[in-house]
Parts: sequence; structure tokens; C-alpha cells
Amino acid sequence: MRLIVIGAGLSGLVAALEVQAAGHEVVVLEARDRVGGRVFTLRDGLQDGQFADVGAEIIYPGQDHIVRLCERYGLELSQEFSLGGEMPALVFGGRRLPEDAAAELVGELREAVRRTPPGHYESLAQWLRRARVSEPAGRLLTAIAQSTPASSLRVADARELNPELSWGEGYRKIVGGNDLLPRAMAGELDVRLNRPVRVVGWGSGGVVVETDRETFRADRVVVTVPGPLLSELGFDPILPAEKVGALLQLRYGNATRLVAQYAERDLVRDAIGSGCFTDRMPGFIMEHSVHQGGDKVVVSGLAAGDVEPWGLSDEEILDQMDATMSSVVGRPMRRVFGYVKSWTRDPWSRAVVRAPIGDQRETVLPVIAAPLAGRLFFAGEHTEPRVGPGGMEGAIKSGERVAREVLEA
Repeated sequence: MRLIVIGAGLSGLVAALEVQAAGHEVVVLEARDRVGGRVFTLRDGLQDGQFADVGAEIIYPGQDHIVRLCERYGLELSQEFSLGGEMPALVFGGRRLPEDAAAELVGELREAVRRTPPGHYESLAQWLRRARVSEPAGRLLTAIAQSTPASSLRVADARELNPELSWGEGYRKIVGGNDLLPRAMAGELDVRLNRPVRVVGWGSGGVVVETDRETFRADRVVVTVPGPLLSELGFDPILPAEKVGALLQLRYGNATRLVAQYAERDLVRDAIGSGCFTDRMPGFIMEHSVHQGGDKVVVSGLAAGDVEPWGLSDEEILDQMDATMSSVVGRPMRRVFGYVKSWTRDPWSRAVVRAPIGDQRETVLPVIAAPLAGRLFFAGEHTEPRVGPGGMEGAIKSGERVAREVLEA
């Protein structure tokens, strides 16, 4: 069997490796000039050899699929860390809230969740009003949503709100940068970069995949591009109406990643620990250099949902981040490097992560993931019915699932 995999993110690479290991010929086509998709580690421009994961960044507790892959390729995982423990730092109104004021806001949200449980197919915006949450507590929830699900409160699923509003324990990252994993995997495969796919033909005689540069023929094809891009690919014959309808129902998080490097390492660490929430842009700030050497500090945040900075230049966005960091630390900050990456405007992603609501994991995702005619198969983090964050784990699980489907076909 000859298989074409479209997309060299984690899902595509996992599927390609599994099918290749079974003895079949596999070619991976990737539109970008690199592998990894939304796993992207930035190194250029940062001082002291430091780096930042601009895309997927955290390995969450219990995500064993990615841990096993890291072990397979000899990649070391960082020590476990948390994002603030019981009470994160909150910077509202240009100042860091005293611990008792922060505890009051967190306590209000926790009590509201217990008193008014979120309903089926209820958005966070709707729940905030029904629960009669105060405006400051609503701003905190907006900041939390910028980290996950990175979508507008109008489309975020209220039932995924953690009733305890815990800030996460046992988080890990790949030492040296998360992109080391897709790069190691791609080293075992025939990956063709700079091959944007335009049309996928999947007739009874096989599949024909047309790129800007050449045409590929095979027995089967696996499409792993992010969900929004499926609506931009040409299919011949066209996709069934029920699959197109399911794709149009699924919502996605939109986000811009902000990365900044500062000289005041100790000041930043004293101010935010591993991370903090703000009512400015970005609403969530996390330190990236906690497991790195060097004298400087690297922080990042997501400006997501309704807070994504449309219409601003990169420098204007970074100036706002400097203002936020100055408020966090309590003195003017000197940025030595900055970087802005909009995953929403990226032509090969169009979104940062999928954001199902209600029962879409049971009703919509299976339709999107379903293969067609034993020729055309679908994977990607948007097809995996995980609850909560963990895009890397979801992508890997979807790649394993689609590899089984291809081999069984």
C-alpha cells in the first residue's frame, strides 16, 4: 500500500510512522517549511541561548501518549511545575491584588460554580450572567479563558469550567523545546516540505493529491490539517453534506501568542512565580525560562477570544505587553526581545485549538473523523474527543487512531 499523509504535525507524523512500521510506503506532504505544525519552538533572536514554545507548550498530568513518544526518542522531560498553586497572582487595574482580594475573587467564582452549575450547551458568557457573577470575577474568568480554551466566552463551553478553579499541578515540558519531538519523528520519514495541497481526489481507483508543484498518486490518503483548513481544501468528489455540516458546527479558539525576553529575571520571578492572570493584554502570562539557563527571563501569554489584538502592529502589541509586565513587576521593564505570532491569521492553521461545546464530542467529532470509501481518512487534534486542553496529546491519539483505521482498511 502507498499512503499519502497531508500535514506534518504530530498527528500526521504519528500516523505515518505507524503505517510505515507495518511495511507500507508513506509520503508526508507539509505546506510549511518546517515540521511540527502548531508545535513551534522559537530560538532565533532570543539571547543567552533561551527559547520559547510559541505553539503547544504544556504536557498535562496523565498524558501518557506523548510521554511514551518522548521516551522512544530519548527526549528528557522537565521537572514538574505548577501555575501558581492554590492562589495565582492577579494583576487587575494596573496593580497586583493583595492575596486576600485575589482570594475573594477566586472564592466568588468557586461559589458561583457550586451554586449555579453550568448547563448543557451553555456558553461561559451566558453562565456569567445567569450566575450573576460580579464584573471583577468576570474579568478573571475572561483571563482564565485566554489560556484555555483560548476562545471567546460566547462559544466556550461553561461545563468545562473546573469547579475548583485549580491552577494546575504536575505540568511538564520537553527539555530543549517541544519541537524536538516532531523533528525527531520526521527524521524517520519521507517528508516533503513546502507542498501546500490544493485538491484531494479520492475515487475508486485510488487517490490523487495535487500540490502547487506536483501531483502524487497513492492508494489511500490521511488528511491531518487543522479543522478550519478542511473547508479550504478541494475534494473530488466533494465531501458528503453531513461531514461539511459537522465541520461548520465545530468552533475553534483564536489566539495570538506574545513572547518577550527581559533582563530582570529575579524581579519577574518574584512577581509572577510560574504565571499570573491580568485584566490587560495578555490575560495570562507564563514564564518559559523556568527550566532554562541564562541571566534573562522569557515570558509569554495568549491574547485570545475577544481580546485578540486585531488591527494592531506587532510593536504596538508588544508595547502593551511591556505595560502589563511593568504593572506586574511594579517598575518599568526593559524588553530585550519580542515576538508576536497569530495562529488565527496563520494560513496553515486558522485557529489555535478546537473548542467543542455541549455534546459535540459525541455528535460532531465522530462525523468529522469518519473515513470515506476506505480511501480518505481524517486525523488531527480537532478530531479527538479529549476534555479540556492538551492539543499535543490529542493530536498523537488521533494519529494512532487513524493509523489503525488505515491498516484495517
